Amino acid sequence: MKKILALCSFAAMTVLFVQCAPKKAVTTTEMSDEAKLEEIKENYTGVQLAEGKTIWENSCQKCHKLYSPENYTVRKWENILPRMSKRAKLDDKQSAHVRAYLLTNAKKA
Repeated sequence: MKKILALCSFAAMTVLFVQCAPKKAVTTTEMSDEAKLEEIKENYTGVQLAEGKTIWENSCQKCHKLYSPENYTVRKWENILPRMSKRAKLDDKQSAHVRAYLLTNAKKA
């Protein structure tokens, strides 16, 4: 009986300590559309943007019609791309080049 009581006390204390532990603050630093485009200009060459366009044309139209980059804003492309890149089985480099191409040519908000 003492073992059960000790075990229950230990479990209760563990739960109490976990509940009272300080939580890490979740902060999101949302970049503006202009900042994202500036980052792309600084980090991607014209050749890489052209490669992104080629990957986009060859990979995306396998499953659906291609939408013009100007059909969507930067924010909308940012929502679409992670899911579609995964479905198209693009690696990180390919996905980054497609993202750079599409955001550079996206509809201005």
